[in-house]
Amino acid sequence: MWLEIILMITVPGIIFIVLMGLFIDWLDRKVYARGQNRKGPPFLQPLYDIVKLTAKESIIPQGVSKFWMTVLPIAFIATALTGALMIPIVVLNEAGLVAGFASFEFDVFFVLLILLSYGMLIYFIGFVTKNPFAQTGSTRSLLQALSFEIPLGFSMLVPILIVGIGDSEASFNLAYISKNLYSVIGEQRLYIISIVIALVISVIVMMAELEEFPFDSPLSHTELADGWLVEYGGWRYALIHLGERIGAFFIGGLIVTLFLGGPYIGPAFLTGIGIVDGILHLLFFLIKLVLVIVVMSFLRTLISRIRIDQSVRLAWKQVLPIAIIALMLTLGFKLIGGA
Repeated sequence: MWLEIILMITVPGIIFIVLMGLFIDWLDRKVYARGQNRKGPPFLQPLYDIVKLTAKESIIPQGVSKFWMTVLPIAFIATALTGALMIPIVVLNEAGLVAGFASFEFDVFFVLLILLSYGMLIYFIGFVTKNPFAQTGSTRSLLQALSFEIPLGFSMLVPILIVGIGDSEASFNLAYISKNLYSVIGEQRLYIISIVIALVISVIVMMAELEEFPFDSPLSHTELADGWLVEYGGWRYALIHLGERIGAFFIGGLIVTLFLGGPYIGPAFLTGIGIVDGILHLLFFLIKLVLVIVVMSFLRTLISRIRIDQSVRLAWKQVLPIAIIALMLTLGFKLIGGA
């Protein structure tokens, strides 16, 4: 029990997730800067930013609830941490699966609930400030999140169907999906087509959920003066900013788990040596996560901001139909394989 508590706090627990959030912040800014032919920040700059923000005064606007402006940033980072603890990285459970500390059967549905809660919290964070810029930004954020989470749901069904729904409890478990994805694709190579399509969709959705270029209309610094964040400063802003970076770890880790096999590199990867398996799990998970973050950061250097109506139109008219096509292809390949 004590070992589990220590691991939950250290690796791959809360401290590890926070450090990974800071690392992702640096990596994202570094790749973005290099794409613009700039040097980018030093390695410890994200940590310096958090320390600097916590030392600054956090002002509450007149007539605004101090309670909600305090509770919502805490709830925001707590939600991101909960989602991150669901991601299978390094801990082996009784079934021999790599599982997150908070994972359980049917945890795929709980992950979708966390994603929805993440978007709803952003909405309320801006709404409670009573600032028109913040409320406009939070409304845009909620509209964008709800539009893109539907294609994400369809794309998440692709690996679930590939692994199989015969054992309903296991098939909707993140750890089970990540472990069995490679072996099933090895038996039916046509699944590669649908899994690649679903992966591309998931990266687009990740950019929209994190409000990165070109989906940053909820923040739009030149139009809304930082959007839903405009009234937050000091430690409250630091919590929200860190929650966003932990959210990047959570969503990026979800993509790695569902579409890239999580910490596995093949169907027969375990060495049988506990500590070696743990190190290899962690190493390959981090390599895949870094690749996802680099791709996302590089893409946002290529595309300029799009309006919120264009973002919603993209979600409903382009991304959603492609997600449905990927799902139909998966069903077709499954019928071919079973024939």
